[in-house]
Order: sequence, then C-alpha cells, then structure tokens
Amino acid sequence: MLRPRTATERHWAEEQEVIGPGLQAVMLLSRLCVADADGAVLTDIDGNRIIDFQGAGGVNSLGHAEPRFTAALAEELTRATAGAFATPARLEMVRVLRDFLPDDLDTIQLYSGGTEAVEAALRLAKSVTGKHEFLSFWGGFHGKTTGSLALTAGARSGLGPLPPGYFSAPYANCYRCPFKLAPPGCGFACVEHARDVIKENSTGAFAAIVVEPVQGRSGNVVPPPGYLTALGEVAEEFDALLIADEMMTGFGRTGAAFAHQHEDAHPDVLTVGKGMGGGYPVTGVVAAGSTMAAAPFSDPSASSSSFGAFPMACRAVATTTAILTSDGLVGNAAERGREMLSQLLDLTELAPLVGEVRGAGLALGIELVADKETREPAPKSVVRRVYLDLMEAGVLVMLGGSTLRLYPPLSIGREQAQAAVGIIRETLIRARGEG
Repeated sequence: MLRPRTATERHWAEEQEVIGPGLQAVMLLSRLCVADADGAVLTDIDGNRIIDFQGAGGVNSLGHAEPRFTAALAEELTRATAGAFATPARLEMVRVLRDFLPDDLDTIQLYSGGTEAVEAALRLAKSVTGKHEFLSFWGGFHGKTTGSLALTAGARSGLGPLPPGYFSAPYANCYRCPFKLAPPGCGFACVEHARDVIKENSTGAFAAIVVEPVQGRSGNVVPPPGYLTALGEVAEEFDALLIADEMMTGFGRTGAAFAHQHEDAHPDVLTVGKGMGGGYPVTGVVAAGSTMAAAPFSDPSASSSSFGAFPMACRAVATTTAILTSDGLVGNAAERGREMLSQLLDLTELAPLVGEVRGAGLALGIELVADKETREPAPKSVVRRVYLDLMEAGVLVMLGGSTLRLYPPLSIGREQAQAAVGIIRETLIRARGEG
C-alpha cells in the first residue's frame, strides 16, 4: 500500500504551473513522480516502490538503469553527441543489427520519434510504388502528425480535415468481431472486407497496407495465425506494399525478434522504435536495400532526420540490441509471457470484470467489461479505479480503452513476474463494477 503522497502532490502542482495540457491519460491519472528506477521497479519521491508493468508503453525493454546501457551512453557522452556523420557508434550499430534484422530486410534509416518514422515509411511507399493511397485498421495507432494521424482510425475527432486517400477497415480483433464470426471458420472475413474497401475506395493509386502485428492501443490485440500473411497477399494483389508497424512489437517484445516472424509473413517495410533504444528516443524504418533505393526517398537529404542517426542514438540501439542478444531476452520474453498468460487466463472466470486475457510474449492485455455476455466495455470510471487500485497495491500498468496493458521489461525474472501477477490477480478478483 502506498504511503501518503505529500511530496508527490507538491511536486505535481509545481510542474503543472508550466507543463501544458494533453499529457498521457495514465500520467494525469497516476500523478506519479519518479525519484529513482531500477530494473522493473520505480521509487516515487515519497519512497513508494512500484513494479513497473507500464514500461512507458513498451519502451523499457532492458529494465531501468541497466548498468551496461548506462555505462555505454555515459561513455558516448564524452566522445560525440551531435551530428549525423559516420561514427564508431554507428558502425557498431550496423554490425550488431546485421545479425538481428530479418534477412530480407537489411537496411535501416533512423529517426527520433514514432510518428516521424511512420511518415517516412509512407514516403518510402510512395517512392517505391508511385502511388499515394493507404489502408489502415480500426483500433490501430500510428502517430499524431498528418499522415500517421490519417492512418489512426478512431482518434481523429476534431482534427480534420485529413489528407485524401486514406481508408480503414476492421482489424482481426476476434473478441469484438464486427462480423460476429470466429476463427478458423470465419475464412478471414475481415481480410476479404479489407480487399473490398480498397476496391471500392481506391482511385487506382493504392500504395500500401499499414498494420500492427499486435494492436497496442486497443489492448494488445493478437490476430489469429495467418492474418498478416493474408494481408500480404492482398497488398500483392494491388501491387502495393505491406508495412508492418512494429514500433511496439519489434525488438523482442512479443517473444520473437519481430512480431511478424510468428508466422510466415513477409512485410516490405517495418517501422520500429520504443524498445530498440532502451529508453533513448530513437526509431527507424527497416526495408530491403533495393526498396530503400527508390527515389525520391533515396535522394540526398530526402529521408534524413535531424536527430535520428546522432551518436547517442546509434550507441543506444547498438547496446540495447547487443544486450537483447547476449542475455537471451527475446527468449525470456517468450517464456515469461507464456507463464504470466497461463496464470492470468482463469481471471475470465474468477474476476467479475475480466472479459478476455490475451497477449504475445510480454505484451499482455486484460480487457475489462461491464457484462461478460454482451461484452460491453467497462466504464472509464471503473477502468480508472482498477488502475489506481493496482498502483496502490504496487503494480503500475498501461491503459488502452477498457484494457489493462502489461509491458514488463524483457529482462523480468520469474520471481518478480509472479509477485506482480499475484497482485493483479488479487486486485481483479476483488474488483467490482459501479453500483
């Protein structure tokens, strides 16, 4: 149980005198003020210790203050911090990534934010295909700038007009299938519908399908096997690209180096970020060299970024990737994720509010409902209360709609994972809806 948060209240009030509105909802709800962080544990300025399963939405892949990571970045600070020239840090990153990236996607361009990388991927698709129309999916999230916002169906209210040529279709969220079907007997009706959306909306200039292999914002929704492969076939049919937005799922989060590798899918382009920098703000676009060579994307300065290939960013990527590999953290994510998922599944029977438990690796989701038969989402007030109850009990999670999203560091050990699972189970079994 958290101690009284008097220092937190003073700290928060002083910050808010200058910080503008629009911070992440979970930050505003928790008002957490972190004094120190180590591994999977946060300590707030009142001395409370909390197991961090929020992980900045999947950014904290190595664990907070990983000694090798902090040492590498501290050393880089004394060498070179600014400029995108060739450096030893960038060469080391290239050498490490050669063995980590998929064989058929062997080239990377670096950026500093997720939406920047997504915008670059859209420009790349336009350069390769000479076309300009895109399909994305309900419940997805790709960013908040013009093109990426146009891809983000359901989060654009009050922000129009949007650029033309962007369509959306239902994702393979089988718990909430709009066609009221279930795999495998559904025949991928959602993919067939996506094909029809393209046919009916395109002017003949369709460039790419943009999809998350696991949808994060909607609560770590995992599509059925074969979904990405089927979407790839649709893209090929229209002579378009398949862009897998692996910003959250890449670099081991789902128990594979990249989430599309869980099935025989072959996207043309990946967008990556979050966990690949271990907490340093760096993202990227990954593709085959022949794809990246398309003009005007390949023209001098046409795909560069002010900060993306700075030495600190390159050192962060190189060090993070090397640790993921040397410590077997991708395998650890798969193993810990299977254990946690198996120990949370029976909450659909035992916990009054839990409708579905799902996940891939260490991207887990617990969806809260007001009614298990109708699957009506739990009210925001109930979701927020459960979030605060969990934090009070000592576990910090992420929210996504009516879903609790769990993102432990990929280095999480069995004992610490079990402690957090125990708190989650106890809190949810006790939780009730309003009234």
